[in-house]
Amino acid sequence: MNRRCGVIFIDEAEIIFRIYETSDHEWKLFYYHSSLLPSQEIQIKDILEIVGDFFSTSYAEHIADWKICSRQHPKKFVREIAQALSISIEDISLHREQELICKGMFTELW
Repeated sequence: MNRRCGVIFIDEAEIIFRIYETSDHEWKLFYYHSSLLPSQEIQIKDILEIVGDFFSTSYAEHIADWKICSRQHPKKFVREIAQALSISIEDISLHREQELICKGMFTELW
């Protein structure tokens, strides 16, 4: 049976939402959405509003398993978002980003 999992990536200029349909042997992209963040100083409420709006869409309503990553935001900022959403957020350092890219290449190319 296939199930759907969601990934949210909070970058410095946008938030990317990806929903994957998974089976025993593969991950297939089911839905992709991106929202630009305001160009002025980003507030936590901006991110929460975008995530809340997306969670209310028909694509996201039946997905219980979400992973969230953040890059280039202060740790305190990321912690406050995680507390507000009640979902842990992995802060992606340059080293971790390289590790994830290499793992992704490995799983896609082999």
